[in-house]
Amino acid sequence: MIPFRSPGARIRQSIARAADRAGHTLDSHQEAVADALAEFGAGLPADRSAGWQGLYVWGAVGRGKTWLADAFFDAVEVESKRRVHFHSFYRQLQLDLYRNGIPQPGAIDTAIGELVDGVDLLYFDEFHLHDAGDATLALRVLRDLETRRVPLLATSNYPPSGLLPDEMFHHLFEPGIDLIERNLTVVAVDGATDYRRVERADDRRHGFSQGSWQRSAPEPTPEPEELQALTSGGRTFTARRADATQLWFTFADLCEAPTSAGDYLSWAERWNDWVIEAIPRLTTCSPQARQRFLNLVDVLNDRGIRTTFVSDLTPEQVLEGGPKPTVRGAAADREEMGLGLDGLPIDVARTASRLALLRREG
Repeated sequence: MIPFRSPGARIRQSIARAADRAGHTLDSHQEAVADALAEFGAGLPADRSAGWQGLYVWGAVGRGKTWLADAFFDAVEVESKRRVHFHSFYRQLQLDLYRNGIPQPGAIDTAIGELVDGVDLLYFDEFHLHDAGDATLALRVLRDLETRRVPLLATSNYPPSGLLPDEMFHHLFEPGIDLIERNLTVVAVDGATDYRRVERADDRRHGFSQGSWQRSAPEPTPEPEELQALTSGGRTFTARRADATQLWFTFADLCEAPTSAGDYLSWAERWNDWVIEAIPRLTTCSPQARQRFLNLVDVLNDRGIRTTFVSDLTPEQVLEGGPKPTVRGAAADREEMGLGLDGLPIDVARTASRLALLRREG
């Protein structure tokens, strides 16, 4: 632990108090990251003449990355700070790029400017990339942040070298990896415990964890006349129910259809009670549907949406043999292969950790 006489003492003490209030005892790995956060915060607002700086915190799911970063973000005293979840950022960027369905000239520069102008600290939560389009936009953002020298805090399940692991596209983001590794301090939360899976005596569920995974659909089930067409981004999707309080989809109608994280974010703003039924084993689905399901769980968890998942299978059976990244080269260590500590591909491990928050019924 850093000495309390250091410049980051107040931030470090704030993180410790936040842990006490939450009933957490930081492990040695979390203590080290808290120290790094405090040292980073001690230099804010940054002297931008010294170059771009920031902190990139990565580790397996459930190790406390986001909790630590949130506690730091609450404690750091700067005039202007902004927290952005990566899914939300891309949704807004896509809206700005294709307003009224027409590509807008200069939209990327305008959107990035609106994101970072006047900001003393930008916090990207859950920085991860899965396709060439996202990687191209992320590289634009990182280059702009470097030019403007906006201090950046980022959390991720991936080390920088593991971002965009698909060997077909990985080279597209290698300049971004270089930017991160050259400018930001990279720290790992690499403890062995997934705290999302640890049972707590004080089990006060809220948000996503109020949901359940069950074999039978909740009553009342939708009637045929409740089918509703939802329009998003010029596309139409079929929901079994979309009334004043509840949104109900089958897995096929939601994940086999060409939906996006932006669609889920938009619907999450309108409905805080979701039902997803007929969830199959992911290996029986298209690769696109598998990735959409993982993205869906990310969004529902981040937005605190109470969700009922209905399947004849357990979450473990649904995810068993799920999507594995195609990793460049032949490196065999866990990080290079995109694997979590439990041997699952990182995105699947993150989803498993989040589904473990749910009640099991039936």
